[in-house]
Amino acid sequence: MDESFLEKILNLSHSSRLPEHDYILKLADSTCSVLETENVFYRPAAEDGTPGGLIDFTRQKTPRLPVIIVPDLHARTYFLRNILQFMLPAEQADEPRMTVFQALEQKKVFLVCVGDLLHSEMRGRERWLEARNEFSGGNKCGPAMTQEMTEGLSLLCMAMELKCAFPEQFHILKGNHENILNRTGNGDFSFRKFADEGEMTRLFIEEKYGDEILYIISLFEHLLPLVAAFPECVISHGEPFRAFSRTEIINGRENGSIISGLTWTENNKSEVGSVAKMLQECTNRSDFLNARYLAGHRPVKGNYALRQNGLFVQIHNPERQNIALVRAGTIFNPETDIICVSPKR
Repeated sequence: MDESFLEKILNLSHSSRLPEHDYILKLADSTCSVLETENVFYRPAAEDGTPGGLIDFTRQKTPRLPVIIVPDLHARTYFLRNILQFMLPAEQADEPRMTVFQALEQKKVFLVCVGDLLHSEMRGRERWLEARNEFSGGNKCGPAMTQEMTEGLSLLCMAMELKCAFPEQFHILKGNHENILNRTGNGDFSFRKFADEGEMTRLFIEEKYGDEILYIISLFEHLLPLVAAFPECVISHGEPFRAFSRTEIINGRENGSIISGLTWTENNKSEVGSVAKMLQECTNRSDFLNARYLAGHRPVKGNYALRQNGLFVQIHNPERQNIALVRAGTIFNPETDIICVSPKR
């Protein structure tokens, strides 16, 4: 990978202009093609032949690789930029250190984003309220909404570029905000918090870019997997509502109860024991209780929250730029393995 690709990603992270229509269309189409043709070795096909809902690296060849888990991004282009430029600790004392981007290039790390790429949420609360006033005045593409969507679409393009460049190493899971059409059905629910964010986003794209872009982004979202499994960890956007079997997950992209059960679960609403059962089902190891289930979705105070007898680790703090680093052959320790990537740390 030449330096011009990294420069493109960094330029997107600093962009103050909306991505061009044709660029988004071509990039989203290419990303959909990558998702549609992923290797069945790590993404088993569903019964209907389409890409399954499970990313499975539990049978990867040795040496196994570390896994970086990225919580909800929510239009934080700077967060993804800082992740790529973060200097990883050396696995061995005599090994040279490298950035996350270099490790992706050399196929020495997996990077899994748990979803929720759009909508700045609390960080952009005042901007959303201003954008709502713009909408009330009949302006769907006012300054506040344009700024919000510049951040969100730039982040989306960064993620798509990385998926196309590193299809086996970089993965994006579906979150509850991956719902560009703002629909309710098949596990999705229309979204609003401070304003009418889901509908305002849909209307902005419809007005600024047209139905073609809405459609291709919705296709991208629909192709995203729901769960990623490694020997040391299982990952989804949210806490599993109940214990889903491997077969259910693989076929889950067309099952609304499975989609909502992996993307919308409220705290303390999960079936007791669901995490332990899924670790057993998905990690392909006899000592599955040494693995951990990690997710984002519901915000935490501090660096993490533990539930399900400590087997479930929630890592999304929207005020911090934290990643989880799961090392091969070790038991994840949230006290030492949740790392801030902010240059000001």
